[in-house]
Amino acid sequence: MKLKNRFKILLCNAYVVLLCIAIVIVLPLQFVLFLVKGNKNKLVRPLEDRAFKTLFCINDLRKNI
Repeated sequence: MKLKNRFKILLCNAYVVLLCIAIVIVLPLQFVLFLVKGNKNKLVRPLEDRAFKTLFCINDLRKNI
């Protein structure tokens, strides 16, 4: 086997190993971000609702005056 072909095989194997490492690192991070994002919506949504209700009330009062 030629030296050039061996280097190509080693390079392909290195890419496969790096891809596996990236998958192993990224999957738990995506799960954690999903949990944080889900809880964020539960925490932030009521505050946003209150803020928008207040803004709409202020806007309605301005129209009435």
